[in-house]
Amino acid sequence: LVILCVVLAIASPNFFKYSNMMSVLKQTSFNALVSTGMLLCLITAGIDLSVGANATFAACLAGMLVNKGMTNPVVLLLVAIVGGTLIGWINGMLLTRLHLPHPFVSTLGMKNVLWGGALIITNSQMVSFSGNDAVMWLGSKTLGGFPVSFIVVIVIYI
Repeated sequence: LVILCVVLAIASPNFFKYSNMMSVLKQTSFNALVSTGMLLCLITAGIDLSVGANATFAACLAGMLVNKGMTNPVVLLLVAIVGGTLIGWINGMLLTRLHLPHPFVSTLGMKNVLWGGALIITNSQMVSFSGNDAVMWLGSKTLGGFPVSFIVVIVIYI
């Protein structure tokens, strides 16, 4: 990583600029948030292959509401969180109550179910949050020069 940073800094004089660093923090925040949930799963000696599909499905749930006229970001976040949590609960129930042999099998299947579910609820259409400033606030605003999304990542990591 250090060698890569040195090479990129030499190749591009803009690499270590403040705006580029903040852009990198903004762009990596989503993956960092998803990885915290995956970390908790791995710490308990499990595996969940549906984490990315679950995040996509939860975003599509919120996107469906945006397309129907919902603009309240609190409601949209709650719907996404409840939807993602429900999927996690189903994954847990498949493993603990149905005694499936390994979480690899059930979460791999759930990943495909969620991809299909996302296509169904969005009617296979692109969903855009760009017209809703309240929804995009978390990803675009800064606090003390740092992206709010990255500050949320730090708080969750702590």
